[in-house]
Amino acid sequence: MKINELISRAQEVIGDRMQPDYFSQFYGTVIFRQDISRISREEVESIIRKLIANGIYAQLQITSREYLLRVIAEYSRVKREKRYINLILFILTFFTTGFTASFLYGMDLNYSIQYAVSLLLILTAHEMGHYYYAFRHKIYATLPYFLPLPLFSPIGTLGAFIRMKSPIPDKRALFDVGIAGPIAGFIISLIVLGIGFARLPDAEGVRAYITQIHPWSATGEGALTVGNSILFEFFRTTMHATHLPMYEIYHFPLIFAGWIGLFVTALNLMPIGQLDGGHISYALLGRQARYVALGAFIALAALNFYSTNWLLWTILLLFVIRLKHPPTMNDQIRLDSSRQTLGWISFLVFITCFPPAPLYFS
Repeated sequence: MKINELISRAQEVIGDRMQPDYFSQFYGTVIFRQDISRISREEVESIIRKLIANGIYAQLQITSREYLLRVIAEYSRVKREKRYINLILFILTFFTTGFTASFLYGMDLNYSIQYAVSLLLILTAHEMGHYYYAFRHKIYATLPYFLPLPLFSPIGTLGAFIRMKSPIPDKRALFDVGIAGPIAGFIISLIVLGIGFARLPDAEGVRAYITQIHPWSATGEGALTVGNSILFEFFRTTMHATHLPMYEIYHFPLIFAGWIGLFVTALNLMPIGQLDGGHISYALLGRQARYVALGAFIALAALNFYSTNWLLWTILLLFVIRLKHPPTMNDQIRLDSSRQTLGWISFLVFITCFPPAPLYFS
């Protein structure tokens, strides 16, 4: 879209409440301005929302005298993705998770299907939570890209992700998109876990099932063991499932998929960089979130002395994901009380789902 056309479309929404700065065109941008004394903050934010509703993004800047609205993008011009790629990756991930389950956990087709369906349901719920709220806030996001990885991953996949390809309008949009994924995945994980534990046989039945796969071990010495978390142990205890050892969890498809769901929730809720927890932290705290990110990263780095499971994740956070969160188009908008409460609850979810040592040998 040409600058003159962009000005015209934006002016239809803004009317005479703000004036275009025609000199800004010489610098390749479009700016509308108005004295603080002549327009209220609420009116400016209303204009921004209406611009977004009309497919136009604008960034708000406030000086001591003026509101400056820099119009920088058009939502409708974002290039669309070829969605058949998403479908192909989803199908491949279904087969790699099922194949990995059969190969590693007993060559049982029924197990494989239950595990693949449960795990993909959790991952899909997580990503579609992001996608739905991105759509609501006029943020163009791709459909989920699933990452199949047979054999080299103990769960058959590296997870899934979506790409947001247009600006984040404000902190409320950032918060909603960031928290929707973990909430959706977390809820499905709890449902899957509840069904899995409800179907768990008694101690004698567990032993009989395990001995069909490998000899029973009362101590699990030398066995690959999944790490416990506060919430997972709460489920085991309240559903009278403590007779299932942690080193045999992965032989029960729904329980293992639910454990992975809680683990993925914890990973994403770390308050660092552009992880979901980083989005939530920045929306809550603004620039102060960098201190939270630094503290969380130092704690994670120190955790490597307890479990080397975190070494690769530490490196990825430092060099790929990064610790600092970029600003939104309008950082002036604050979260309402309900969002703030939900944000602090999400940190509690992170703590209770976090296993200090995800995998280890007993």
